[in-house]
Amino acid sequence: MDNLVGGIIPPQPPIDAQSDVHTLKSRLEWGEPAFTILDVRDRMTYNQGHIMGSMPMPIDQLEERAVASLDKSRDIYVYGANDEQTTQAAQILRSAQFVHVSELKGGLAAWKAIGGPTEGIVESRTPAGEDDYNVVARMQNHLENQPKGGASATESIQKGASNLKENIQEGASNLKEGIQEGAGNLKEGIQKGINDIKEDINESGNRS
Repeated sequence: MDNLVGGIIPPQPPIDAQSDVHTLKSRLEWGEPAFTILDVRDRMTYNQGHIMGSMPMPIDQLEERAVASLDKSRDIYVYGANDEQTTQAAQILRSAQFVHVSELKGGLAAWKAIGGPTEGIVESRTPAGEDDYNVVARMQNHLENQPKGGASATESIQKGASNLKENIQEGASNLKEGIQEGAGNLKEGIQKGINDIKEDINESGNRS
């Protein structure tokens, strides 16, 4: 299993003091664990829209809350309202002995520009972009570009997708048949009940 995962997910290099949004997006797409994204803007601005999965830690509370809740050896990506605030936040974290801190250059604006996933009050009303991250597409693209076994891997993905489609169609057909059969049984049951009532009424009339 480890070999399989190692063959699909590329190793992650050590975190840099400054990172562009593509680096973070790549880590999210591969589902890599053990890193945290901090949004140091005020809470109201955070609620309007932020990078998906980021934690709100307003800069005036940053040191206290980070020390209380985060491991100091953890990879941390931090962004603020602008690059100046981002740099200030990173300096606060480094002064508090966090050793793997990276300033996310461009912040939320740069993240949205490459179709990075977002969430929040405003973001929930915004349609996803065509470049929004897609793990399946990412894996397929990676496999297609492998020097060995790429073709067979792609064929396996296509075959799996085809089988999934067939299974869905078969399930829908079975559901339709089940509904029709159930409706038929219900109709027969109702008719039988009506006939029984009629017979009871007739028998009562005859006895009278």
